[in-house]
Amino acid sequence: MVEPQRVDAWFTRAGPTRLMYYLGKCLPPPLGRLVAWCIAQRIISVKPSLYGGARANLSHVLPADTSAVELEKIVYQLILNSVVEYYRLFHNLGWNRIEPQTIRPPVVIDDGVLGHIDRAYKTGRGLLILGTHMSNFDLCGMALSHWLPVAPQVLSIADPLPGHCVINQMRERGRGELTPISPQTLRAAIRRLRGGGIVMTGVDRPLARGNHPVTFFGATAYLPTGYVRLQLMTNCLVIVLSFYYDGEVYRVLGTPPLEFLRTGNRIQDFDVNTQMVLAQVEEFIRRAPDQWMVFVPVWRAEDREP
Repeated sequence: MVEPQRVDAWFTRAGPTRLMYYLGKCLPPPLGRLVAWCIAQRIISVKPSLYGGARANLSHVLPADTSAVELEKIVYQLILNSVVEYYRLFHNLGWNRIEPQTIRPPVVIDDGVLGHIDRAYKTGRGLLILGTHMSNFDLCGMALSHWLPVAPQVLSIADPLPGHCVINQMRERGRGELTPISPQTLRAAIRRLRGGGIVMTGVDRPLARGNHPVTFFGATAYLPTGYVRLQLMTNCLVIVLSFYYDGEVYRVLGTPPLEFLRTGNRIQDFDVNTQMVLAQVEEFIRRAPDQWMVFVPVWRAEDREP
């Protein structure tokens, strides 16, 4: 019997991550999907902490009347989707398919979303793009970087584990500057925004530190909120983006440029603008909860559904 802790460790170590990359590169799609299915079956049977995190998170996201059987089905589909998406990430990167026209399945972006980005950038105020961990967010993010008018700075998780460092090396092949969050990189992001540039970061995955209580899907959750401070310090525009696989293509979804509210009360501004962003994130997740690739518990144990 494989212990759950060993399964968790497999996904955070550099060696196994590199092995999965080379397998993803070499396996043709039919065989890659079969191997992904086998890995998903093993995860479901062993139930490591990533499985428990996904189940706990989905119990908050899905309607209250979702049965235990239906919840398990959706958790299984999420696990399977995530393994398939990592296979596609590794396969595309292995064959150097990092531009929108070469990625398979294709990544498409509506003219309306491109228009939102172009309009926000041309104001010269700086643009902060807030992303969600939906579908193949790494692959779609690389494609998105090629549509942006300038190369962005991408703020990633601070102090990444060895396996995440390997993924970051892959992400650096995109058009942008990937910088793990630190005081230095945050100062660089502020300078970039004040200079009219573009900064990207995620908003729906808890960090090792720097989380704050927010209301998310009607309950107290713990998520990063530093992006609100970035906006309040720079007066940049904000666009919330997400990604969705419709069975044929990946779609980039996005909001019009958001103006953050300023009431004169800094604490109130912080709370109101955080909830404005998270309300949009909720809408994206509800569209396809089995594509929300967050396996770290967002809600504390005492706040979760049984």
